Amino acid sequence: MTPETESVTNAARWRDWLPGFLLVGLFLALTAGPVLTGLDRLPSKSIDMDRNHVPVIREFAAEWPAVDLSDYDSATTPGMHLLMAMAARFFGDSETLLQSVGVLFGALLIGLSWWFASRVVGGCMAALCILPLSLSPYVLGNAIWVMTDDLALALVAITVGVAVFLPPGGLNAAGSGLALVCGVLVRQINIWVCAVAWIATLLSWPEIRRRLPFRDRLDLEGRPVAASVIFSFAILMAVGILIGFISLWGGLVPPRFQPGGNGAAEHAGGLQPAVLPYVLALLGTYGIATLPAFLSVWIGDAVVRRTSVVGLGVGILAGLLLPSVPGLEHGRNGGWLWSLAASAPILLDRSLVLILGSGLGGLVAGTLFGLLMRGGRTRAAWLLVGFAISFVAAYTANLQAFQRYFDPPVLLLLGWAAALAVGARTDAGVITPTRVVLVVGFAAFMQAVFAIATIYLPLIRLAAG
Repeated sequence: MTPETESVTNAARWRDWLPGFLLVGLFLALTAGPVLTGLDRLPSKSIDMDRNHVPVIREFAAEWPAVDLSDYDSATTPGMHLLMAMAARFFGDSETLLQSVGVLFGALLIGLSWWFASRVVGGCMAALCILPLSLSPYVLGNAIWVMTDDLALALVAITVGVAVFLPPGGLNAAGSGLALVCGVLVRQINIWVCAVAWIATLLSWPEIRRRLPFRDRLDLEGRPVAASVIFSFAILMAVGILIGFISLWGGLVPPRFQPGGNGAAEHAGGLQPAVLPYVLALLGTYGIATLPAFLSVWIGDAVVRRTSVVGLGVGILAGLLLPSVPGLEHGRNGGWLWSLAASAPILLDRSLVLILGSGLGGLVAGTLFGLLMRGGRTRAAWLLVGFAISFVAAYTANLQAFQRYFDPPVLLLLGWAAALAVGARTDAGVITPTRVVLVVGFAAFMQAVFAIATIYLPLIRLAAG
Protein backbone atom coordinates (compact mmCIF):
# COMPACT_ATOMS: atom_id res chain seq x y z
CA MET A 1 0.00 0.00 0.00
CA THR A 2 1.42 3.36 -1.04
CA PRO A 3 1.53 6.30 1.40
CA GLU A 4 -1.18 8.03 -0.65
CA THR A 5 -3.46 4.98 -0.56
CA GLU A 6 -2.87 4.51 3.16
CA SER A 7 -3.70 8.16 3.79
CA VAL A 8 -6.98 7.84 1.86
CA THR A 9 -7.82 4.65 3.75
CA ASN A 10 -7.15 6.27 7.14
CA ALA A 11 -9.26 9.29 6.18
CA ALA A 12 -12.14 7.03 5.14
CA ARG A 13 -11.85 5.05 8.36
CA TRP A 14 -11.93 8.26 10.39
CA ARG A 15 -15.03 9.45 8.52
CA ASP A 16 -16.73 6.14 9.29
CA TRP A 17 -15.99 6.45 13.01
CA LEU A 18 -16.63 10.19 13.37
CA PRO A 19 -20.46 9.92 13.71
CA GLY A 20 -20.02 7.40 16.53
CA PHE A 21 -17.58 9.67 18.35
CA LEU A 22 -19.95 12.62 17.94
CA LEU A 23 -22.89 10.59 19.26
CA VAL A 24 -20.92 9.45 22.32
CA GLY A 25 -19.63 13.01 22.75
CA LEU A 26 -23.19 14.34 22.80
CA PHE A 27 -24.12 11.77 25.41
CA LEU A 28 -21.10 12.66 27.55
CA ALA A 29 -21.97 16.35 27.37
CA LEU A 30 -25.54 15.68 28.48
CA THR A 31 -24.50 13.46 31.39
CA ALA A 32 -21.02 14.48 32.55
CA GLY A 33 -22.05 18.15 32.37
CA PRO A 34 -24.51 18.00 35.30
CA VAL A 35 -22.24 15.65 37.29
CA LEU A 36 -19.04 17.68 37.01
CA THR A 37 -20.74 21.04 37.54
CA GLY A 38 -22.61 19.80 40.59
CA LEU A 39 -26.00 20.63 39.03
CA ASP A 40 -27.27 17.10 39.58
CA ARG A 41 -29.38 17.25 42.72
CA LEU A 42 -32.83 16.03 41.78
CA PRO A 43 -34.42 14.02 44.61
CA SER A 44 -37.13 12.50 42.41
CA LYS A 45 -34.45 10.98 40.15
CA SER A 46 -31.53 10.33 42.51
CA ILE A 47 -33.52 8.47 45.15
CA ASP A 48 -32.25 4.97 44.23
CA MET A 49 -28.67 6.25 44.13
CA ASP A 50 -28.94 7.93 47.53
CA ARG A 51 -30.98 5.21 49.22
CA ASN A 52 -29.52 2.05 47.71
CA HIS A 53 -26.58 2.06 45.35
CA VAL A 54 -24.11 4.54 46.84
CA PRO A 55 -24.58 3.20 50.41
CA VAL A 56 -24.07 -0.37 49.15
CA ILE A 57 -20.92 0.64 47.24
CA ARG A 58 -19.50 2.38 50.31
CA GLU A 59 -20.41 -0.59 52.50
CA PHE A 60 -18.62 -2.96 50.12
CA ALA A 61 -15.60 -0.63 49.96
CA ALA A 62 -15.37 -0.59 53.75
CA GLU A 63 -15.51 -4.39 53.87
CA TRP A 64 -13.08 -4.90 50.95
CA PRO A 65 -11.89 -7.52 50.14
CA ALA A 66 -14.00 -9.66 52.53
CA VAL A 67 -17.37 -8.40 51.25
CA ASP A 68 -20.57 -9.88 52.71
CA LEU A 69 -22.93 -10.62 49.80
CA SER A 70 -25.58 -12.52 51.76
CA ASP A 71 -27.91 -9.51 52.01
CA TYR A 72 -27.52 -5.89 50.94
CA ASP A 73 -29.74 -3.02 49.85
CA SER A 74 -29.93 -3.68 46.10
CA ALA A 75 -32.19 -6.15 44.31
CA THR A 76 -29.48 -7.00 41.77
CA THR A 77 -26.39 -9.17 41.76
CA PRO A 78 -23.42 -7.15 43.06
CA GLY A 79 -21.14 -6.94 40.00
CA MET A 80 -21.42 -3.19 39.41
CA HIS A 81 -21.32 -2.42 43.12
CA LEU A 82 -18.16 -4.49 43.57
CA LEU A 83 -16.51 -2.80 40.58
CA MET A 84 -17.33 0.64 41.94
CA ALA A 85 -16.36 -0.39 45.47
CA MET A 86 -12.91 -1.32 44.18
CA ALA A 87 -12.64 2.10 42.52
CA ALA A 88 -13.84 3.77 45.72
CA ARG A 89 -11.33 1.80 47.78
CA PHE A 90 -8.39 3.10 45.74
CA PHE A 91 -9.58 6.52 44.53
CA GLY A 92 -12.09 7.64 47.16
CA ASP A 93 -15.84 7.23 47.43
CA SER A 94 -17.04 10.70 46.48
CA GLU A 95 -20.37 10.71 44.71
CA THR A 96 -18.85 12.68 41.84
CA LEU A 97 -16.33 9.90 41.19
CA LEU A 98 -18.98 7.19 41.37
CA GLN A 99 -21.30 9.16 39.09
CA SER A 100 -18.46 9.71 36.62
CA VAL A 101 -17.97 5.95 36.39
CA GLY A 102 -21.70 5.62 35.77
CA VAL A 103 -21.42 8.16 32.95
CA LEU A 104 -18.75 5.99 31.32
CA PHE A 105 -21.05 2.96 31.58
CA GLY A 106 -23.73 4.91 29.70
CA ALA A 107 -21.24 6.02 27.06
CA LEU A 108 -20.18 2.40 26.65
CA LEU A 109 -23.81 1.43 25.97
CA ILE A 110 -24.22 4.13 23.32
CA GLY A 111 -20.88 3.40 21.66
CA LEU A 112 -21.50 -0.34 21.48
CA SER A 113 -25.04 0.09 20.18
CA TRP A 114 -23.75 2.40 17.43
CA TRP A 115 -20.90 0.04 16.52
CA PHE A 116 -23.20 -2.92 15.98
CA ALA A 117 -25.64 -0.83 13.91
CA SER A 118 -22.72 0.40 11.79
CA ARG A 119 -22.07 -3.20 10.70
CA VAL A 120 -25.08 -2.91 8.35
CA VAL A 121 -25.33 0.84 7.56
CA GLY A 122 -22.96 3.77 7.34
CA GLY A 123 -21.69 5.47 10.47
CA CYS A 124 -23.96 8.51 10.13
CA MET A 125 -27.09 6.42 9.58
CA ALA A 126 -26.13 4.18 12.50
CA ALA A 127 -25.80 7.25 14.74
CA LEU A 128 -29.28 8.44 13.72
CA CYS A 129 -30.72 4.99 14.49
CA ILE A 130 -29.17 5.00 17.98
CA LEU A 131 -29.99 8.67 18.67
CA PRO A 132 -33.37 7.86 20.34
CA LEU A 133 -31.58 5.55 22.78
CA SER A 134 -28.92 8.15 23.54
CA LEU A 135 -31.59 10.80 24.27
CA SER A 136 -33.75 8.55 26.45
CA PRO A 137 -34.27 10.19 29.85
CA TYR A 138 -33.82 6.76 31.42
CA VAL A 139 -30.45 6.10 29.76
CA LEU A 140 -29.33 9.67 30.54
CA GLY A 141 -30.66 9.52 34.10
CA ASN A 142 -29.14 6.11 34.77
CA ALA A 143 -25.76 7.59 33.78
CA ILE A 144 -26.07 10.81 35.80
CA TRP A 145 -27.25 9.00 38.91
CA VAL A 146 -25.55 5.77 39.97
CA MET A 147 -27.68 2.86 38.67
CA THR A 148 -27.05 -0.62 37.33
CA ASP A 149 -29.21 -0.24 34.22
CA ASP A 150 -26.77 1.20 31.66
CA LEU A 151 -23.95 -1.22 32.42
CA ALA A 152 -26.38 -4.15 32.43
CA LEU A 153 -27.84 -3.17 29.04
CA ALA A 154 -24.37 -2.54 27.58
CA LEU A 155 -23.42 -6.13 28.42
CA VAL A 156 -26.71 -7.39 26.99
CA ALA A 157 -26.03 -5.36 23.83
CA ILE A 158 -22.72 -7.16 23.36
CA THR A 159 -24.24 -10.62 23.71
CA VAL A 160 -27.24 -9.93 21.49
CA GLY A 161 -25.30 -7.71 19.07
CA VAL A 162 -22.77 -10.46 18.37
CA ALA A 163 -25.64 -12.88 17.72
CA VAL A 164 -27.44 -10.54 15.32
CA PHE A 165 -24.66 -8.72 13.49
CA LEU A 166 -21.54 -10.93 13.54
CA PRO A 167 -20.86 -14.44 12.19
CA PRO A 168 -20.62 -17.22 14.79
CA GLY A 169 -16.97 -17.93 15.61
CA GLY A 170 -14.62 -18.68 18.45
CA LEU A 171 -13.50 -15.11 19.16
CA ASN A 172 -16.98 -13.65 18.76
CA ALA A 173 -18.45 -16.35 21.00
CA ALA A 174 -15.78 -15.69 23.63
CA GLY A 175 -16.63 -11.98 23.71
CA SER A 176 -20.35 -12.68 23.75
CA GLY A 177 -19.97 -15.31 26.48
CA LEU A 178 -17.82 -13.05 28.65
CA ALA A 179 -20.45 -10.32 28.33
CA LEU A 180 -23.13 -12.84 29.35
CA VAL A 181 -21.24 -13.87 32.48
CA CYS A 182 -20.51 -10.26 33.44
CA GLY A 183 -24.11 -9.31 32.68
CA VAL A 184 -25.43 -11.93 35.10
CA LEU A 185 -22.98 -10.65 37.72
CA VAL A 186 -24.42 -7.15 37.30
CA ARG A 187 -28.10 -8.13 37.08
CA GLN A 188 -29.22 -11.71 37.60
CA ILE A 189 -32.16 -11.25 35.25
CA ASN A 190 -29.70 -10.89 32.35
CA ILE A 191 -29.56 -14.67 32.12
CA TRP A 192 -32.44 -14.22 29.66
CA VAL A 193 -30.07 -13.34 26.81
CA CYS A 194 -28.38 -16.75 26.77
CA ALA A 195 -31.10 -18.51 24.74
CA VAL A 196 -31.17 -16.26 21.68
CA ALA A 197 -27.36 -15.95 21.62
CA TRP A 198 -26.91 -19.73 21.87
CA ILE A 199 -29.44 -20.32 19.09
CA ALA A 200 -27.46 -17.91 16.88
CA THR A 201 -24.38 -20.13 17.26
CA LEU A 202 -26.39 -23.12 16.02
CA LEU A 203 -27.82 -21.54 12.87
CA SER A 204 -24.60 -22.04 10.90
CA TRP A 205 -24.43 -25.79 11.57
CA PRO A 206 -24.87 -27.42 8.11
CA GLU A 207 -27.48 -29.87 9.46
CA ILE A 208 -29.59 -26.95 10.69
CA ARG A 209 -28.80 -24.40 7.98
CA ARG A 210 -30.06 -26.55 5.11
CA ARG A 211 -33.41 -27.01 6.87
CA LEU A 212 -33.98 -23.28 7.38
CA PRO A 213 -36.36 -21.45 5.01
CA PHE A 214 -33.85 -18.59 4.67
CA ARG A 215 -30.17 -18.11 3.88
CA ASP A 216 -27.82 -15.62 5.48
CA ARG A 217 -24.18 -14.92 4.68
CA LEU A 218 -23.32 -14.73 8.41
CA ASP A 219 -24.12 -18.43 8.77
CA LEU A 220 -21.93 -19.24 5.77
CA GLU A 221 -19.04 -17.27 7.29
CA GLY A 222 -19.37 -18.79 10.75
CA ARG A 223 -17.41 -21.44 12.64
CA PRO A 224 -20.28 -23.20 14.38
CA VAL A 225 -18.39 -25.80 16.43
CA ALA A 226 -16.06 -23.35 18.14
CA ALA A 227 -18.86 -20.83 18.71
CA SER A 228 -21.27 -23.39 20.17
CA VAL A 229 -18.71 -24.98 22.50
CA ILE A 230 -17.35 -21.69 23.81
CA PHE A 231 -20.75 -20.09 24.32
CA SER A 232 -22.17 -23.24 25.92
CA PHE A 233 -19.33 -23.07 28.45
CA ALA A 234 -20.21 -19.42 29.12
CA ILE A 235 -23.86 -20.38 29.70
CA LEU A 236 -22.79 -23.01 32.24
CA MET A 237 -20.68 -20.40 34.04
CA ALA A 238 -23.53 -17.88 34.07
CA VAL A 239 -26.04 -20.45 35.30
CA GLY A 240 -23.57 -21.57 37.97
CA ILE A 241 -23.18 -17.98 39.17
CA LEU A 242 -26.94 -17.56 39.28
CA ILE A 243 -27.42 -20.81 41.21
CA GLY A 244 -24.73 -19.73 43.65
CA PHE A 245 -26.53 -16.47 44.45
CA ILE A 246 -29.91 -18.21 44.70
CA SER A 247 -28.39 -20.61 47.24
CA LEU A 248 -26.81 -17.73 49.16
CA TRP A 249 -29.98 -15.63 49.24
CA GLY A 250 -32.62 -18.35 49.35
CA GLY A 251 -34.25 -16.78 46.30
CA LEU A 252 -33.69 -14.76 43.15
CA VAL A 253 -33.02 -11.51 45.02
CA PRO A 254 -31.38 -10.65 48.36
CA PRO A 255 -33.60 -11.53 51.34
CA ARG A 256 -34.71 -7.97 52.05
CA PHE A 257 -36.37 -7.75 48.58
CA GLN A 258 -38.21 -11.03 48.98
CA PRO A 259 -41.76 -11.23 50.42
CA GLY A 260 -41.67 -9.95 53.99
CA GLY A 261 -38.29 -8.26 53.57
CA ASN A 262 -37.55 -4.65 54.50
CA GLY A 263 -36.30 -3.54 51.07
CA ALA A 264 -37.75 -0.54 49.26
CA ALA A 265 -39.84 -2.77 46.96
CA GLU A 266 -40.73 -6.42 46.66
CA HIS A 267 -39.34 -7.90 43.45
CA ALA A 268 -40.00 -11.61 44.01
CA GLY A 269 -43.01 -13.72 44.87
CA GLY A 270 -45.18 -13.51 41.76
CA LEU A 271 -45.61 -12.72 38.08
CA GLN A 272 -46.26 -9.46 36.24
CA PRO A 273 -48.65 -10.21 33.35
CA ALA A 274 -48.75 -6.63 32.08
CA VAL A 275 -45.19 -6.70 30.71
CA LEU A 276 -46.05 -7.85 27.16
CA PRO A 277 -48.79 -5.28 26.42
CA TYR A 278 -46.71 -2.62 28.17
CA VAL A 279 -43.60 -3.28 26.07
CA LEU A 280 -45.68 -3.38 22.88
CA ALA A 281 -47.35 -0.08 23.83
CA LEU A 282 -43.93 1.55 24.24
CA LEU A 283 -42.74 0.16 20.90
CA GLY A 284 -45.92 1.38 19.23
CA THR A 285 -45.55 4.86 20.67
CA TYR A 286 -41.88 5.31 19.89
CA GLY A 287 -42.13 3.62 16.50
CA ILE A 288 -45.42 5.20 15.45
CA ALA A 289 -43.75 7.02 12.53
CA THR A 290 -43.24 3.56 10.99
CA LEU A 291 -46.86 3.69 9.83
CA PRO A 292 -46.73 6.82 7.64
CA ALA A 293 -43.12 6.16 6.59
CA PHE A 294 -43.94 2.69 5.23
CA LEU A 295 -47.58 3.14 4.28
CA SER A 296 -46.90 2.69 0.56
CA VAL A 297 -44.92 -0.46 1.34
CA TRP A 298 -47.80 -1.79 3.44
CA ILE A 299 -50.16 -1.20 0.54
CA GLY A 300 -47.88 -2.53 -2.19
CA ASP A 301 -46.11 -5.49 -0.58
CA ALA A 302 -48.12 -8.55 0.44
CA VAL A 303 -45.40 -9.96 2.73
CA VAL A 304 -45.10 -6.77 4.78
CA ARG A 305 -48.87 -6.42 4.90
CA ARG A 306 -49.29 -10.00 6.11
CA THR A 307 -46.68 -9.74 8.89
CA SER A 308 -48.17 -6.40 9.95
CA VAL A 309 -51.65 -7.90 10.30
CA VAL A 310 -50.26 -10.86 12.28
CA GLY A 311 -48.41 -8.43 14.57
CA LEU A 312 -51.55 -6.34 15.02
CA GLY A 313 -53.53 -9.43 15.99
CA VAL A 314 -50.92 -10.58 18.50
CA GLY A 315 -50.79 -7.11 20.04
CA ILE A 316 -54.56 -6.80 20.40
CA LEU A 317 -54.82 -10.28 21.92
CA ALA A 318 -52.06 -9.44 24.41
CA GLY A 319 -53.86 -6.27 25.42
CA LEU A 320 -57.21 -8.04 25.81
CA LEU A 321 -56.02 -11.20 27.56
CA LEU A 322 -53.44 -9.87 30.04
CA PRO A 323 -54.44 -7.79 33.09
CA SER A 324 -52.91 -4.32 32.95
CA VAL A 325 -54.73 -2.13 35.45
CA PRO A 326 -52.16 0.42 36.70
CA GLY A 327 -51.40 1.01 40.35
CA LEU A 328 -48.63 0.89 42.92
CA GLU A 329 -50.24 -2.12 44.58
CA HIS A 330 -49.88 -4.03 41.31
CA GLY A 331 -46.25 -2.98 40.74
CA ARG A 332 -47.39 -0.93 37.73
CA ASN A 333 -46.23 2.60 38.30
CA GLY A 334 -43.46 5.00 37.36
CA GLY A 335 -43.22 6.71 33.98
CA TRP A 336 -45.54 8.57 31.64
CA LEU A 337 -47.25 5.47 30.21
CA TRP A 338 -48.54 4.21 33.56
CA SER A 339 -49.68 7.75 34.40
CA LEU A 340 -51.57 7.95 31.11
CA ALA A 341 -53.08 4.51 31.68
CA ALA A 342 -54.26 5.57 35.15
CA SER A 343 -56.15 8.52 33.68
CA ALA A 344 -57.98 6.43 31.06
CA PRO A 345 -60.84 3.91 31.37
CA ILE A 346 -60.21 0.43 32.80
CA LEU A 347 -62.13 -2.50 31.28
CA LEU A 348 -62.20 -5.71 33.36
CA ASP A 349 -58.72 -5.07 34.79
CA ARG A 350 -57.42 -4.13 31.36
CA SER A 351 -56.19 -0.63 30.64
CA LEU A 352 -57.77 0.83 27.51
CA VAL A 353 -54.49 2.67 26.84
CA LEU A 354 -52.51 -0.57 26.93
CA ILE A 355 -55.07 -2.45 24.81
CA LEU A 356 -54.79 0.16 22.06
CA GLY A 357 -51.06 0.68 22.56
CA SER A 358 -50.37 -3.05 22.48
CA GLY A 359 -52.20 -3.36 19.16
CA LEU A 360 -50.23 -0.41 17.76
CA GLY A 361 -46.98 -1.95 18.98
CA GLY A 362 -47.83 -5.27 17.37
CA LEU A 363 -48.51 -3.46 14.09
CA VAL A 364 -45.15 -1.66 14.25
CA ALA A 365 -43.31 -4.88 15.16
CA GLY A 366 -45.00 -6.81 12.35
CA THR A 367 -44.15 -4.09 9.83
CA LEU A 368 -40.49 -4.05 10.82
CA PHE A 369 -40.34 -7.85 10.76
CA GLY A 370 -41.73 -7.89 7.23
CA LEU A 371 -39.27 -5.25 6.07
CA LEU A 372 -36.35 -7.24 7.44
CA MET A 373 -37.63 -10.37 5.70
CA ARG A 374 -37.90 -8.53 2.39
CA GLY A 375 -34.40 -7.14 2.89
CA GLY A 376 -32.84 -10.59 3.25
CA ARG A 377 -32.46 -10.14 7.02
CA THR A 378 -34.79 -12.95 8.11
CA ARG A 379 -32.12 -14.41 10.41
CA ALA A 380 -31.72 -11.06 12.19
CA ALA A 381 -35.49 -10.57 12.30
CA TRP A 382 -36.07 -13.86 14.11
CA LEU A 383 -33.18 -13.24 16.50
CA LEU A 384 -34.62 -9.82 17.38
CA VAL A 385 -37.99 -11.49 17.98
CA GLY A 386 -36.17 -13.98 20.22
CA PHE A 387 -34.52 -11.03 21.98
CA ALA A 388 -37.95 -9.50 22.64
CA ILE A 389 -39.62 -12.75 23.76
CA SER A 390 -36.79 -13.65 26.13
CA PHE A 391 -36.74 -10.15 27.59
CA VAL A 392 -40.51 -10.10 28.15
CA ALA A 393 -40.47 -13.58 29.69
CA ALA A 394 -37.69 -12.63 32.13
CA TYR A 395 -39.31 -9.40 33.28
CA THR A 396 -42.69 -11.07 33.65
CA ALA A 397 -41.07 -12.86 36.60
CA ASN A 398 -40.51 -9.51 38.36
CA LEU A 399 -43.41 -8.03 40.31
CA GLN A 400 -42.28 -4.48 39.51
CA ALA A 401 -42.97 -3.05 36.05
CA PHE A 402 -41.17 0.30 36.22
CA GLN A 403 -40.92 2.07 32.87
CA ARG A 404 -37.16 2.52 33.25
CA TYR A 405 -36.78 -1.26 32.90
CA PHE A 406 -38.37 -1.27 29.45
CA ASP A 407 -37.68 2.01 27.64
CA PRO A 408 -33.96 1.47 26.85
CA PRO A 409 -34.28 -2.11 25.50
CA VAL A 410 -37.28 -1.08 23.38
CA LEU A 411 -35.32 1.85 21.91
CA LEU A 412 -32.29 -0.37 21.30
CA LEU A 413 -34.49 -2.89 19.48
CA LEU A 414 -36.14 -0.15 17.44
CA GLY A 415 -32.79 1.39 16.47
CA TRP A 416 -31.24 -1.91 15.39
CA ALA A 417 -34.35 -2.96 13.46
CA ALA A 418 -34.39 0.42 11.69
CA ALA A 419 -30.73 0.05 10.69
CA LEU A 420 -31.33 -3.48 9.39
CA ALA A 421 -34.32 -2.31 7.33
CA VAL A 422 -32.32 0.19 5.25
CA GLY A 423 -32.01 -1.02 1.66
CA ALA A 424 -34.73 -3.65 1.86
CA ARG A 425 -36.15 -4.39 -1.62
CA THR A 426 -39.92 -4.64 -1.47
CA ASP A 427 -42.62 -4.84 -4.15
CA ALA A 428 -43.22 -1.14 -3.45
CA GLY A 429 -39.58 -0.16 -3.95
CA VAL A 430 -36.34 0.02 -1.99
CA ILE A 431 -36.44 1.24 1.62
CA THR A 432 -34.41 4.42 1.47
CA PRO A 433 -32.53 5.95 4.40
CA THR A 434 -34.97 8.90 4.26
CA ARG A 435 -37.88 6.67 5.31
CA VAL A 436 -35.89 5.25 8.21
CA VAL A 437 -34.72 8.72 9.29
CA LEU A 438 -38.38 9.72 9.60
CA VAL A 439 -38.98 6.81 11.99
CA VAL A 440 -35.93 7.27 14.21
CA GLY A 441 -36.06 11.07 13.95
CA PHE A 442 -39.56 11.20 15.41
CA ALA A 443 -38.56 8.75 18.16
CA ALA A 444 -35.51 10.90 18.95
CA PHE A 445 -37.68 14.02 19.09
CA MET A 446 -40.00 12.35 21.61
CA GLN A 447 -37.08 11.25 23.78
CA ALA A 448 -35.55 14.73 23.68
CA VAL A 449 -38.85 16.26 24.82
CA PHE A 450 -39.14 13.72 27.66
CA ALA A 451 -35.52 14.28 28.72
CA ILE A 452 -35.88 18.06 28.75
CA ALA A 453 -39.16 17.90 30.68
CA THR A 454 -38.11 15.32 33.28
CA ILE A 455 -34.38 15.98 33.76
CA TYR A 456 -32.95 19.20 32.38
CA LEU A 457 -35.72 21.72 33.10
CA PRO A 458 -36.04 20.52 36.72
CA LEU A 459 -32.25 20.73 37.12
CA ILE A 460 -32.25 24.25 35.71
CA ARG A 461 -35.08 25.29 38.03
CA LEU A 462 -33.27 23.88 41.06
CA ALA A 463 -30.05 25.63 40.05
CA ALA A 464 -31.89 28.91 39.53
CA GLY A 465 -33.76 28.57 42.82
